[in-house]
Amino acid sequence: MLYCLICLLAGFSAIIDHAQTNARALFNTGYSAYAARHYAVALTNFETSAELYPWHVETYNMLGRTKWWLGDYHGAIADYDKAIALEPKCGGYYSNRGQSELSLKMMPEALADFSQAIRLDPKNAQAYFNRGTFEFLHETNYPAALADLNQAIQLHSDPQEEDIFYWRGLTKEVLGDYAGSVADYQKALTLNTNVDWPMSLNARTNLFIAQKMLPRSKK
Repeated sequence: MLYCLICLLAGFSAIIDHAQTNARALFNTGYSAYAARHYAVALTNFETSAELYPWHVETYNMLGRTKWWLGDYHGAIADYDKAIALEPKCGGYYSNRGQSELSLKMMPEALADFSQAIRLDPKNAQAYFNRGTFEFLHETNYPAALADLNQAIQLHSDPQEEDIFYWRGLTKEVLGDYAGSVADYQKALTLNTNVDWPMSLNARTNLFIAQKMLPRSKK
């Protein structure tokens, strides 16, 4: 009887190992497709991976990110909920869920998630960026936005992130720091010379306006 039980457990373990191996391969394929912006292909691979091995938390995170790009914000939130249930102390999952909530105009929930992400991971640059832009756009709390964007620039693994400099420049301009805003707009445009960059025209226009305001601010 004991021998049969051992064989049964060994067989079950082998099935789990096989499923995990296949799930990992599908996850890797999905990740490559996501990186190439082939989101529909990525989604199929991530979904199958999750079916085979539903305990891999990063699969749900990537499902959420993929669904966000595909415009399925409710589906993204559901997947982030699963990721958070498996790993409730990962700040990045809260920050990502906040972006989907923001897309659905769930303002209190989004702000709460951005703040929770920062509490759990005070070095999460993306969470500071998300909260900073939220504070600028939806709360008009410009000093708080500036503080968060400063943190985002200080902590970002890629300090050459043009979007952060653009938003900080915009915040400084609203606060009357035209010299600071000019420097940030110029930095953003230096980092990204691609005219297809979504913020390119805005950055150039705002740079022009801030430069015109500089003489007045010195009077």
